[in-house]
Amino acid sequence: MGATCGVNASRDDAVAVGKKETFGRGVDTVIEAAGNASAFRATTEAVRPGGQIVWLGKIDVDKDVAFRWGSLMQEKQIRRSSYGNARPARDFPLLARAYLDGRLMLDEMITQRIELAAINDGFAALRDGKAIRTVVTFA
Repeated sequence: MGATCGVNASRDDAVAVGKKETFGRGVDTVIEAAGNASAFRATTEAVRPGGQIVWLGKIDVDKDVAFRWGSLMQEKQIRRSSYGNARPARDFPLLARAYLDGRLMLDEMITQRIELAAINDGFAALRDGKAIRTVVTFA
């Protein structure tokens, strides 16, 4: 949906990839969606001066998140978003149509599918960072 590059931060250094792809400038927009404390810091390092950071992911509200103060300089914009400010009556039909037409690739975002009987294992995988998007099936 408009991204020109995606990075799996568990395999690659997201900041280094962003700098390389932009010839050292930094990325225009960086989105953190997994809710990982170290990833929040990486977003501030990866975005260019004047760029935008969007935090979608959530962590425990009692946890601290640390930043290098200098990484926040140069008019970087930070936005916190919950559910993308969606308007369900308008947006859900558009998203459903995009999925059905093959323009919205949701299946690729699913980490695992589990049956209801394995729900506790599903929560454990989420807690341990082994799954992000789990679909519970009802047989």
